[in-house]
Amino acid sequence: MSVTSGATVAAADRMSSDQAYLDEGVNGVDALQAEKRYGEERAKRLREEGNKQYLDVSISDKFRHLQNDPWVDAASVKDARTLFPNNRCRVLILGGGYSGLLYAIRMVEAGICAEEIRIVDSAGGFGGTWYWNRYPGLMCDIESYSYLPLLEETGYIPRHRYSYGDEIRDYANLLAEKWGLTDSGVFHTKAETLVWDEVTKEWQVELVQQQKGGSSVHLSVRSQFAAVVNGVLNWPKLPGFDGTMDYKGKIFHSSRWNYEITGGSSADPTLDKLQDKRVAIVGTGATAVQIVPHLARWSKHLYVVQRTPAAVDHRDQRETDSDSFHKEVARAPGWQRERQRNFHQHFTTRKQPAVNLVDDGWTHACGLVAIAGNPQGPKSVEELPAYVQELYAIDLPRQNRIRARVAKTVQDPNVAKRLQPWYPSWCKRPCFHDEYLSAFNRDNVTLIDTAGKGLDRLTADSIVTDGVSYTVDLIIFATGFRAPFGDTPAERSNLTITGRDGISMKDEWARKGPSTLHGIIDHNFPNLFLSGSWQGGRSGNYLFHVDALAKHAAHIVTESERRANQASFAVAPTAAAVEDWAMQILMRAAPMGAIMGCTPSYFNLEGELDRVPPEDQVKMMRSGLWGYGVEDYLDHLEAWRMEGSMAGLDVKT
Repeated sequence: MSVTSGATVAAADRMSSDQAYLDEGVNGVDALQAEKRYGEERAKRLREEGNKQYLDVSISDKFRHLQNDPWVDAASVKDARTLFPNNRCRVLILGGGYSGLLYAIRMVEAGICAEEIRIVDSAGGFGGTWYWNRYPGLMCDIESYSYLPLLEETGYIPRHRYSYGDEIRDYANLLAEKWGLTDSGVFHTKAETLVWDEVTKEWQVELVQQQKGGSSVHLSVRSQFAAVVNGVLNWPKLPGFDGTMDYKGKIFHSSRWNYEITGGSSADPTLDKLQDKRVAIVGTGATAVQIVPHLARWSKHLYVVQRTPAAVDHRDQRETDSDSFHKEVARAPGWQRERQRNFHQHFTTRKQPAVNLVDDGWTHACGLVAIAGNPQGPKSVEELPAYVQELYAIDLPRQNRIRARVAKTVQDPNVAKRLQPWYPSWCKRPCFHDEYLSAFNRDNVTLIDTAGKGLDRLTADSIVTDGVSYTVDLIIFATGFRAPFGDTPAERSNLTITGRDGISMKDEWARKGPSTLHGIIDHNFPNLFLSGSWQGGRSGNYLFHVDALAKHAAHIVTESERRANQASFAVAPTAAAVEDWAMQILMRAAPMGAIMGCTPSYFNLEGELDRVPPEDQVKMMRSGLWGYGVEDYLDHLEAWRMEGSMAGLDVKT
């Protein structure tokens, strides 16, 4: 059976066994009904292969070309060999996104010269995920006044409440210029190995730079300090169904948008080359939610392939008024930190703060406390079931409102039912958009709801699901990235890290988990700084958390150098300190347990967390996040710094 156009909803016409739910008024769904429905929808999506259902583009010979850099100006990329005088530097930072920039900036503020810092990235410039992603409609879903770091220091005023991708990328370059780091970037370069040299107390690093024409340059450099800060949205992934290589039409991943195929540019989303094209976008997560309205506007016909509906709340985008910004936002010194703290304080099971400075969709999604951490949460696993029921009660009004919004916005009731999310807010990253749902009211848009299964396969000219094929000219995979949880920093960076006594980070962490102090430096890997998400805090505002770690790393470097008195040194936590810290993490692990039982997503490694064997569960909890929330975590770090003795760290000369 073949379909080329027509119906507003396809594949979704198959009615599920829980028809009773679909016929109910959404606002009438009570907690018990919702919980039952959540479980049924979750069961449809569970797959035995978990994360292995995806193809990691970066390590696939067949698909590695899909991560090629379409944006680089090869002539502007400096030869890496000219950037390492005497084949060394003082601080080597792996990652040129905001994380890497913040680590470099805080090192500069701590007294390290920018000329002694090198920032290595496989991209052709600064920005990280904001360098790679340039799809139409790209914007941040965290308020820009809180998200963009160092606004007080730069005096910069974001142009919109939610910054668009081009502005965020430009701001990264502004930060590099302001702190003298523009010439510190070593681009189109990847670290292959880091090996600790105990004699010289430095890291030996093997780098490979891809150069114009496809050639590569290998070089070996040394650095006193290293930081692995590659961020969380790096490596594109594809669904692992059959036939991808058989498809003869155009294909790309959303993180490498091809404007030569679609028309337009990141600054002008006029996708005029799609006017005679049948387009399929695979995925309905945070990326697709932003892309779909633009594809719907320009494509001859758009097929939206859905496995799990997104929970899409209001965006309420608006331009920044300079006068209002100074009167209502930047009111006094310290305003940005105050705003960020107030943002975090709304994730609580207690009374909400009297004032909501951010007043966005996040701060009105109190159920997200389940993944933010909660000092008022359960103190033991035995208390977890009652806590989860409390979270359901807190979250249900919001999710009912989200589902009602779908029913009100989408005109076709059958399509609307398929777009309603049946899971708690904390199970998938929340989405915010004001045009996504209404795109399904267009005659040229077809929702292909796969009821949790995903596509069956591709053929030479079609996508196929449930025995129905849809002929398309272009397939866009908006299927996300390698999960940011589960792997070690080495694996997340596609490199090997070898520490003291020849210890492999990959092997050691697999055997016993990380051995860090504060989640930032490991006992077996001296002078190497990490950036989460192991044994540390977490914020929905990722850059806030990374900046806090960058400050902490800079403090450790400064204090260690003072104690070493100009001698070469190795700084690492003691065995006793890392054991104590792991116990602190374990004692606060219970509030994070609400993620168990969630519908599959990268949050729970596509359901793999639920299948961790009992003998590994304690290790997992010792390795996890600080369960009392990021502000409580930072209070501990700040108290440690204020105490002044560098307790738990050993500085050896």
